[in-house]
Amino acid sequence: MILIRLQPLLVFLTITALTLMTGCGNAPAPHKSAAGGEEVSYNPRHAKGFSIREAGDTTFLKVINPWQFASDVKFEYALVPEASKDDMLRIKVPVQRVVCMSTTHVAFVSALEQTDAICGISGVAHVSDSAVRRMYVEKKLFDVGYDAGLSYELLYSLRPDVVFAYGVKGEFAVVEKKLNELGIKVVYFGEYLEDTPLGKAEWLIPVSLFFGKREKAEILFDEIESDYELAKKTVADAAITKPKVMLNMPFKDVWYLPGNKGYMSEFLRDAGCNYIYSDYNERESYPASIEKAYALAQQADFWIIGDPVRSLNEIRRIDPRLAEIPAFKNGRVYNNNFRTNESGGNDFWEAGTVKPNLILRDLIKIFHPDLLPQYEFYFYEKLF
Repeated sequence: MILIRLQPLLVFLTITALTLMTGCGNAPAPHKSAAGGEEVSYNPRHAKGFSIREAGDTTFLKVINPWQFASDVKFEYALVPEASKDDMLRIKVPVQRVVCMSTTHVAFVSALEQTDAICGISGVAHVSDSAVRRMYVEKKLFDVGYDAGLSYELLYSLRPDVVFAYGVKGEFAVVEKKLNELGIKVVYFGEYLEDTPLGKAEWLIPVSLFFGKREKAEILFDEIESDYELAKKTVADAAITKPKVMLNMPFKDVWYLPGNKGYMSEFLRDAGCNYIYSDYNERESYPASIEKAYALAQQADFWIIGDPVRSLNEIRRIDPRLAEIPAFKNGRVYNNNFRTNESGGNDFWEAGTVKPNLILRDLIKIFHPDLLPQYEFYFYEKLF
């Protein structure tokens, strides 16, 4: 696989499969840099995959290990008022035309109110942002395809200032080389590798550099962080009983259980829960048999699903045994697809990246509704 769209099963299973492959060494470890070592001007508070420094009128964005299995992979981009077409690491900012290779990139750009700059997207059918979808209908932006269907001819004709990309196991490097040969500059983002909700959201800062919107991004991220921490403190300060929670559901006879160091596990801890498989102390997901996962689910008070199903009957049709899970019987099954469009684009996997505070509040509302009596669900819904 070369390109992936941030949809739940596709990305989740792709990353999990790559993680579990045997005999996989680290990806090649290039260190591409546009300049030397001035002092850091922005130290991320949560993210691990980037740093920012400034020197005169140049801002240097360093992106670190932007794909799985990467070791000592570093790209340092120089964002400058003027740049040559030949130097792929020097990019003139603010950019006017960008191509987004994932829906999370769309979410960052949209949060900065710069969607008019998007001229191309990979997998537009899975985009939730209404303004972006309208631009596609009006032929103001185009779907550049993905995997073997990526259209280099279309990409070249769009004349983007930059392509926002990310790779799995470094495989996008093949595409990057071809794009560079066409004079198209590529910037890697690694937000999907961050272990924490706020770590993912903090990538709003590096994205903002390309539009000259750093101050706006820092203010916005401060608001997101503050609201997240306030919601987390509401739980921490309350006298609560922590329920046990099961995650996900089977896919082709495998039930992928997130590791205890992963993104969703962090959400559950902050929402005042006990994850049912917390003894698997890894970042990656564990491919459990349906039988093992089913046995674990018998202990759960709640069942949180990240799958396209919209009703309990759909779950029952997938596997009748699932209807015997206590949380199913007790009507405590919730899914994150409340904001799903007619094409299947789920805003949880898009705007949720820059709104982790609302995901956390949704989860608190599920598990401890008395703590947020006036709050209404934004991403999650109860299944009936």
